[in-house]
Amino acid sequence: MTLSVGYAQSVITPSLERPVFLAGFGRNRRAASVHDDLYARALALRAHDVAVIVVAADLIGLARHEIQTIERVVQEQAPAAQLIVAATHTHHGPDTLGLWGPDAMTRGVDAHYVAQLQQTLATTALQAYQQLQPVSLRIASTQVTGIARNARNPAITDEELSCLQFVDVETRRPLATLLVYPCHPEVLWDDNPHISSDYLCSMRRTVEYSTGAPCMGMVGALGGMMTPAMPGNRFEDAERMGVILGEAALTALAETAPQNVDAIDYRRHLFATPLTNPLFQMAMQAGLLTGQLNADGSLTTEASLLSIGDAAIFFMPGEVLPQLGLAYKTTLRAAGARHAVLIGLANDELGYILPAEEFVYPDNPFEPGDHYEESMSVGVEIGSALTAALDALLHNHHAIRRIEHE
Repeated sequence: MTLSVGYAQSVITPSLERPVFLAGFGRNRRAASVHDDLYARALALRAHDVAVIVVAADLIGLARHEIQTIERVVQEQAPAAQLIVAATHTHHGPDTLGLWGPDAMTRGVDAHYVAQLQQTLATTALQAYQQLQPVSLRIASTQVTGIARNARNPAITDEELSCLQFVDVETRRPLATLLVYPCHPEVLWDDNPHISSDYLCSMRRTVEYSTGAPCMGMVGALGGMMTPAMPGNRFEDAERMGVILGEAALTALAETAPQNVDAIDYRRHLFATPLTNPLFQMAMQAGLLTGQLNADGSLTTEASLLSIGDAAIFFMPGEVLPQLGLAYKTTLRAAGARHAVLIGLANDELGYILPAEEFVYPDNPFEPGDHYEESMSVGVEIGSALTAALDALLHNHHAIRRIEHE
């Protein structure tokens, strides 16, 4: 049985009839207009008894317990399917985590919007699953330099654009394209009041115009932080960055022959990590962040691994720093993957994920200076825990194929 793929998308732009607090920079940044719509874009993949639905959502992030709620709804109608919801981390979409409300003690999340969002994500995932058709696959990787930089450590950068394009078996006509680039969607800086997916908008549009088929954009190991290096912070700059990425993807894919994929492998790994960040602890106590800790004060999260063709895709629950991300790619290639792809903010958002040896919690987390990433991370152990999770996914052939929800 050859690989089958289905695609669907839905608009998830919040209505401005209610206050919309934009996430990613400072608090009380209220949306004034919609520059471009936000989307949920779903790609369903199935081969033999393995079925996975990957959803890219133009959001700052979603907590794992909320994604589990969506997956339960999906599995009521598609019991064989497993769900991955990965946020694109746009800094110009609604607060879906709780940290960017009107003041330090008020959540910025609109419960009415989130209820609609969960329903839309589930519906879109199921629509993609209902559109399955046989495909071949093009996979390409290319370096796109000069448009992103590492603000924390300029010497360590990952500028690889990963490209997967699913094409009709007979005609070779593109049916859907997936692009992954490790950079924050924040060309438009903290004074932007307009809802937008940032550079992802023009990146997707560039590919769609050329191929006549939908395009999904996702983000990789964007911690550090990997931030745009465009000349300015205007919409023109975001537009140009997306066009550069889209054109690079089209060039790389045009030079790649389709491959037939007869099987895919998907594994998930649950693990616990301590929540030691006092800021996050206070946010949970104040009700800003939601979710439930384990009895020992740790939280349970997950990572997963999809093997498809000559690519391995590692789904990570937060914003991994490039130092770790590059090491993970080396590990995946050593395990036999020609193309090592990392997708961040997948099925959870734990903030920054740093190597333990680089983790220095600031004396004053309200003024973290060079250690901002540590002040927005669950703790020092998360990097080592994620590394161990990748090792388990690669070497444990009895890894969990299906998650039983807690």
